Amino acid sequence: MRIDMGITLKSLLLALFLALVTRSATAVSQVAVAAPDSRSPVERYSQKTLLKNWALSVCLAQVAHSVRDREDANAAASAYLEFGHQPIQAYDALRALAQRYATRTYSGSIPASFNTMKCIDLFHSRELDTLVDRLAKAR
Repeated sequence: MRIDMGITLKSLLLALFLALVTRSATAVSQVAVAAPDSRSPVERYSQKTLLKNWALSVCLAQVAHSVRDREDANAAASAYLEFGHQPIQAYDALRALAQRYATRTYSGSIPASFNTMKCIDLFHSRELDTLVDRLAKAR
């Protein structure tokens, strides 16, 4: 399906998704939760979820083109690290895995680097799940 000026609906949906993800990531810390549990969502995450989110944030920081986006992803990683119970050395293996995914070469029907896709693939990878399981048990 094509919309005006050769822009595909798929491209518009992708742009909308990226805009929403970027805006919601920065807005999370500014939203006051009106629920009885006044803790932030990060405080309720399991150690496995914190580790996976940290790896995703690090990957996004590594593929970011703008300084602002890189700093935002690194700030998110710092927040996840702050709530983690693992020793700092545990994050070395996660960083190495994130780096491996960030430097992959992807191609598709449109010319793009697909950097966000690389990080999403990392997040859903068996490698990350296995590593996170091991690190969460080692604490």
